[in-house]
Formats: sequence, structure tokens, C-alpha cells
Amino acid sequence: MNLLKKKLIVKIAILTIFTLFFSGAYYMYMQKFQMYIRVTSYDVNSSEFPSKKVWFDASEWLKSSQYIKVHDAYLINKKFVPIENLNTLSITMTLQDEIDSSIKFSELNVLKDMEAIKFLQLMQNKMNYEYIYTKFDEESLKPVLDFFLIKFPYKEKKYELLVMRRKYGNEYVYDHFDSIYRENEWHKHNKDTLIYRDYLAGKIDSYKQ
Repeated sequence: MNLLKKKLIVKIAILTIFTLFFSGAYYMYMQKFQMYIRVTSYDVNSSEFPSKKVWFDASEWLKSSQYIKVHDAYLINKKFVPIENLNTLSITMTLQDEIDSSIKFSELNVLKDMEAIKFLQLMQNKMNYEYIYTKFDEESLKPVLDFFLIKFPYKEKKYELLVMRRKYGNEYVYDHFDSIYRENEWHKHNKDTLIYRDYLAGKIDSYKQ
């Protein structure tokens, strides 16, 4: 093998190594922008039944300083839209819906099947909330599903319920998730979940830094 061929082989080998290196680096770089949503799986034989992960590129949002990825399924929106008014039927009826089906706290049984207006009046100006995190809508793939803990009192005890806020037309609507907890119990059951309060406490290191 002459010298020219040897040099050519060396150049090709070096080029191949560099290509593989930068391809791997680019792949690793893009991986941090990958997030997933869960969609219904109709294949009963699938290991992902009854729901499966669908991965997508979320770099449009994650490259912005407004968002911090803290999990492959959700992020922190540092500029989330606050709940302007808790004293609305859309919120209190969401609480009622879970209270009516809950068997956890017998002391709340008296609130079951209460008229919506009466329950709203009972909770008037007594509730507060905490922003938790934001997820992506499965159709638009936009981070528009905001999760909050709605906290409410009854007879000197306080409770909380995780709810999801979404836009329906020009209005916000709420859906409840999980079950009712005593105040601060949700955090104890989800202590490994990074949320907005962790960001405020400086416990979240953004991958962008």
C-alpha cells in the first residue's frame, strides 16, 4: 500500500471519528429537548396498555428562559397565569365533584350533594392555591395544562385537591386529579416530584445554565 493510500485511509478514519463524535453530541443535545405526552393505547397486548408515551421535540419552549424541564412529562412555567378568582363555580364544583365521590374523610360527608351555590358561599374567600407544574396538551403539543393545588377549609381543618386548568374557548375550566388530601399531604406523597416551590427555593438547576 503506497503512502498516498495510507494518508487517505487515515483521513477517512479521522473524518469518521469526528462525524460519529459530533453526531453523538448532537443527539445528546437534542435529547434534553425531548418530552412526552400519554395517549390512549388500544392494544391490550401492548406493554404500554392502557396508555403509551408519545415523544416530541419541545425545544421551541425549552430554549426559552420561561420554562424549565424538570421531568420528561412536565415543566415549570416561570410566568404561569395566576388564578385571578377562586370564588367561581368552575372551581368549587370541581371540588364538589371529588368530595361527592370521596370516601377518605367522613367529616366531609355532610358536604356531599350540597347545592352548588351553597357550597360556593360556604367557601367564599376561604380558599387559596399553589401552582405545581405544567404539562403539554396532547393535540396542540403546547404547554397549556397548568396544575394547581386548591386548598379549602372545613370546620377548622384544611384540605387540598390537585386540579388541572385548561382553556375552553375564552374561559378557563378545571378538572380534578388524584384525590383529596389534608393540607400539605400531597407534597409528602409526591416528595420526589420537582415543582414550582422547589424552583422558588433554588432547588432546581436548569439544564440551560
